[in-house]
Amino acid sequence: MIWEELKKIWRPGTVLAVLLLGFVYDTLFLAFYTTDSPFDQEAAGMVQVCSDLVQTYGTDLSEEAFTQFQADIPALHKQADQYVSQSRIGKKYGLETFAQYAEFCKQAVEEAASRAVSADQDERYADAMLLHNDLCSEETDLIESRLYASYLLEQTYQIKKEYRKDLWIQSGAANSPKELEHIQTLCYGETQLWQKILPPELPQTVSRFAGALLVLICLSVCLLLSPLLVRDRLCRVQPLQYSSRRGRTIYYGQSVAAVLSTFLITTADLAVFGALFFRHGTSVFFPCSMYSFTMMRFCWPDWTHGIWCLMLAALCYLTAFATAGIVFFLSQKSRNYISMLLRVIPLAVALAVWCPKLLENAFYSDNKLYRFSGMPYIEVLSAGILFLAGCGLWLSGALRRVE
Repeated sequence: MIWEELKKIWRPGTVLAVLLLGFVYDTLFLAFYTTDSPFDQEAAGMVQVCSDLVQTYGTDLSEEAFTQFQADIPALHKQADQYVSQSRIGKKYGLETFAQYAEFCKQAVEEAASRAVSADQDERYADAMLLHNDLCSEETDLIESRLYASYLLEQTYQIKKEYRKDLWIQSGAANSPKELEHIQTLCYGETQLWQKILPPELPQTVSRFAGALLVLICLSVCLLLSPLLVRDRLCRVQPLQYSSRRGRTIYYGQSVAAVLSTFLITTADLAVFGALFFRHGTSVFFPCSMYSFTMMRFCWPDWTHGIWCLMLAALCYLTAFATAGIVFFLSQKSRNYISMLLRVIPLAVALAVWCPKLLENAFYSDNKLYRFSGMPYIEVLSAGILFLAGCGLWLSGALRRVE
């Protein structure tokens, strides 16, 4: 019976529609994360430098390791000097060092602004931008971005070491005594998380990707499950089912098929798009802590980045199953496809608005749900409430069938 219900859900036309939805959605919203590098030039340099630090020193940057890191920066600066002096534009303007290049760029921008001409009409400005793009490209191994990231990491490490708790008070990153106490315990207690290594852009990028992917998962669940009970009603299958004792329990078989289908579509989306995202090399940070000295926001749990990614996946499953329960209930209430669409479309819009807010910077202090409620772990609570709501609606449908 369950197999027959699965075949009714995974009809060739429905599967084709789900695949088309995935292709269009990936093109519009996920391609930035799955096809190209999800980081801009500066962020890519920071990720590369932090990746090198993790592979060299591990997940902690101790004071001894930091001293060695500082000693390596001049060599990176000499490498940048070499790229500048050997470049075509560097030879054109007689630039020998990276410092000369920085001054050249500054003057080119000021001169272009004072003359109020377009970039295409200002040769020096155009050449400065071309050289900048070259030094931030893969051809030069992101030399300018890595050099900028190295200096930023050096400065940030020293500031976090010197100011400690006072830094959070002065910056306004912590707004309550509870938050300050948590920061002091988590970052400067026994775990010493302030010495951990993690690019500040990585959690935000991963969570934004997960939020966009969760929207696709929910839309796919809506598309898969919403026609099931409506189709049975239109084809007058239900009266035939109720004519037999076994047929009157078909609702439970359909429910199991819906749960299995939700699990399959969620797992497939997470596996396919997750593999496309993590092929950019960010998996090296899985053993790292959620917090590091590079961040001015804090996290509530003391998890590794890998465990945090698994928790995002768990929230995706909870939301997907909640969506399945709600859609199943709405499909039962719909007498035809039009009434079904009038119910499912508002649900899809609400989920498209809510899902990114749930996962973006989840379990961090700048998560929007946390900032609104002030409750730590509000992400698990809100997803759990939605899941219970979905289960409640499914149960009400089951009781109605029994009656």
